[in-house]
Amino acid sequence: MNAVIRELNTLAEIEPFFPMLGHAEYSALDLQNPSHRGWLRQKIDRLLYCGARYFAIQTGSNPCCGIACVLIDERPIELGGHWQSAELMQMAVADGLRKQGYGSRLLQHVCAELKTHRVYSLNLHTYPADFDVIAFYGKNGFMPCGLVPDHYGPELEGKLYLRKVL
Repeated sequence: MNAVIRELNTLAEIEPFFPMLGHAEYSALDLQNPSHRGWLRQKIDRLLYCGARYFAIQTGSNPCCGIACVLIDERPIELGGHWQSAELMQMAVADGLRKQGYGSRLLQHVCAELKTHRVYSLNLHTYPADFDVIAFYGKNGFMPCGLVPDHYGPELEGKLYLRKVL
């Protein structure tokens, strides 16, 4: 795999990844629908405002192979900041490139970058019934650490939390 990973710093740089980010958020998200597109744009804009970092994996023939967003919870040293924690806020790999190592390589890069910021653990949440996603994160060293049932409302799925100690 001849791919490079680079950091994306602006909404304009992230926008080409909207289709895969939208699908990762909600499979029913329709970017042609102005309210859906606006919701995704606002979510990404809020993450950028809060200091989230976006990383993209790209090849010479495909500039949009995958993307990951991470938010570091940085604390001053006197408030227990010898170690930091982080949350993987968004991650997506293009449909035709899944199960080819792009996601694992991107995740390894993100974890290595986080280590340089004294991040002790990386946390994320996903849908409990998304078995392929859970298997992917398990293969990459994440362990389940909590479940919040019906988080989105009655009869709806909850959130499964996973964690990796870096």
